[in-house]
Amino acid sequence: MEYFERFKKLRQLKGLTHKDLAEGICGMTTIYRFERGDTAITAEVLYQLCQRLGISIQTLFVDEGSEYAMIDYYLEKLREYVYFRHPEMLKMTLKDADETINKHDGFDLKYNNFDRLFRTYSAITFRNEKKYDEAEKILVELMRTKKNKSDLELEIINSLGDLYLIQEKYDDALEMYTRYRTRILEHEDINHFDHYMLIQLYYGYANSLYSNHDYIQALDICYKLLIRIQERNTMYYLGRTHHLMCLIYTALYDPDNAEEHLSKAESAFHLEDISEKVADHVRVAGTEIDNLRKNKSL
Repeated sequence: MEYFERFKKLRQLKGLTHKDLAEGICGMTTIYRFERGDTAITAEVLYQLCQRLGISIQTLFVDEGSEYAMIDYYLEKLREYVYFRHPEMLKMTLKDADETINKHDGFDLKYNNFDRLFRTYSAITFRNEKKYDEAEKILVELMRTKKNKSDLELEIINSLGDLYLIQEKYDDALEMYTRYRTRILEHEDINHFDHYMLIQLYYGYANSLYSNHDYIQALDICYKLLIRIQERNTMYYLGRTHHLMCLIYTALYDPDNAEEHLSKAESAFHLEDISEKVADHVRVAGTEIDNLRKNKSL
């Protein structure tokens, strides 16, 4: 029996309707679709629903091998909150996973690299909270104990590189991206890696080149990155890459190309529905282009 089927059975045994259970937590349709296995449900909502039923989340995973099902469930949610940039949900789910899995005997923390992924996502949470020293300490230690060229290790590399760039440690970022990008791209099966993580790697490398004033090589990487992005239809990184290219062309005193890429970045951000979140970055880039035009006209 799947955990969502067990959830339905327990709800019925408690004599609760969808309306009774959902009130103040989520919509009735959410529960109905979840019980049919048609949709996933967030860890936060599932935790609240289980509290109302008077059970623990663990109760849903009582079959043989259930500890692995629970670990898979948490990993799926944690990845979702990282990739779709939900920092509060990430923090809350990490706390719940710590209480449910890490602090209980009987769980195989090596399964699916849960232990290393938990630490990686914890570092991302520290980064989100601007606790950069704590985040860097975790990621550097993970790098020292790296196991292989897996998606997990690539995620650690991307997270540490992003952290270096945020802290303006541009030399450290470029050195790391240069070293590991070469190793990964020389892997006998490049398609082994998650394409989204490869896009992150390319973007981080291009950004570190730009931050170190190597504008021509940064542009070369950006154009290669655009090809990879368009194959995967990733609007978020399409917008970020065009925005980075806008900054590069501005640094090269080319306002026409800078303006073209800023316009493309705005379109991608609009399609990703994050225009408000990046409005300040777009405005600053536009101001820089205007100032560049004025200076060229003098």
